[in-house]
Amino acid sequence: MYWLEWMLWHIQTSPFESVNWQEKQKKYMRAKRAGRYKHEDSLPGIKDRVSEVPKAEGSIYSFNDTFMDVAAGESQERRGVVACVFLAIAYSLFEISCFAILANSVWFTGRHPTLTIPATASDFASGMFIALLATLAFYLVFRYARILFRLEVFVQRRMMIRFNRITRQVYLHRPRFAGGITVLDWEQVTVDAAVGGDEGSNAGRKLILFWEPKMPDLPHLHIAFVGKRADGTSDIVNLWEFIRRYMEEGPQSVPAPKKLLGKVPWPWLSVMASLSFFKPLWRAGLHWQVACIVALASPALALHSLGHWISLLLCWEPRWPRIIREAGLPGKPVPPLSTAADWPPLPKVEPKEKKSRRARKLLPVDAQLDEIEPDTQHQESK
Repeated sequence: MYWLEWMLWHIQTSPFESVNWQEKQKKYMRAKRAGRYKHEDSLPGIKDRVSEVPKAEGSIYSFNDTFMDVAAGESQERRGVVACVFLAIAYSLFEISCFAILANSVWFTGRHPTLTIPATASDFASGMFIALLATLAFYLVFRYARILFRLEVFVQRRMMIRFNRITRQVYLHRPRFAGGITVLDWEQVTVDAAVGGDEGSNAGRKLILFWEPKMPDLPHLHIAFVGKRADGTSDIVNLWEFIRRYMEEGPQSVPAPKKLLGKVPWPWLSVMASLSFFKPLWRAGLHWQVACIVALASPALALHSLGHWISLLLCWEPRWPRIIREAGLPGKPVPPLSTAADWPPLPKVEPKEKKSRRARKLLPVDAQLDEIEPDTQHQESK
C-alpha cells in the first residue's frame, strides 16, 4: 500500500494543500537559519560510523560492485484490505451490468425480461432507469474510487531504492502519483537512523532517508522508508551502516547478503505478511496469547492474505529506465539529477493582503464643540 507516500506527495502538489505546505517550509527554513533546530546537526552523516555490525538481511533485492537495490515503502506488507474492497465493488459492478443488460433486452425482444409476456411501457422505462444507474455507478467508481484502488491495484508491485556507488547517486522508484522515478545526490542525503535510541523504542519502524527541498533545483521533499520493518533500534542502525559503508568504502567492507529478496509473488509470502502484525507480541514473549488470537482471527487473516496475494497479482513488476540500468558502466552516461523541470510547477503562493486599520473619523471643529458644551453645562449645574 502506498498510502503514506501518496499523502506526502499530495500535500506538496495539491492546489488546496500546497499553499500551507510551502508556508510551513519557509518558516522551517527561517527557523533553521536562526539555529532553532540544532538537534538536526547531531544526525549521523555519510562519513560517520555508527555501528560495527553492518547488516541488511531481509532488505536487499540485488547486490553487486556497482549498485544494490533495497526494499522501500512504508506499508507495502500491509496491503490487502483495499484489494478486497476492489473485488467486492468489481463484483457489484458486474452484477449491475448483467442486470442492466437483462432489463434492456426488451428493446430487442419486445417481451418481459423474465416472463413470456409482451413488454409494457413500464418495462421499457425500467430498463432505461437501470441502465442510467449502472452508468452512474461506473462513473463514480472510475472518477473517485480509482484514487483509492491505485494504492494497491493496477500499479507497480513494489517500491525500490537503488544505491549506485560509481555515480554517487540514489534512485527512487515510486508510482507516478507518489513522485515517480527520481535521481538524487548521495551527498545531500539526511538520515534518521535512530542512533542512540532504546532498543525497544524503535520496534516496527524503518530506516528513513530524506532529501530536503532546495529551491529551485529540488522543490519537493523526498522521503524513503528503507528496508524491512525493524525488530529494534539495532536493526535500523546496522542497515544504515551497511548502506553507508557500501557507498563510502565499497562492497568489500560489508558482508554479502546471505539471501536476496525474491520478486515472485508466492502465496505463502502473503500469509507471512498477515502474521507479521503479531511480531511485536511474539517478541514480547506472549506466545500462547498470540496463538489464541491467530486461531480466533484466522478467518480475517485468511481474507487479508488472499487480498494481499491478489493485489500482488494485479500489479506489475517495476523496471528501471535504461539510463539507470546502465549507470556506472564504462562509457555509459550518468543520469542527470532530478530538478524542478521534472514535475509540474508548484501552485503559486499569493501573499496575503494585510487588513488596513480603519482610520478614525475626525469630527469637524464645530461638532466637537457642540459635544463638549453640553458636558460642561452639566458639570456646572452640579
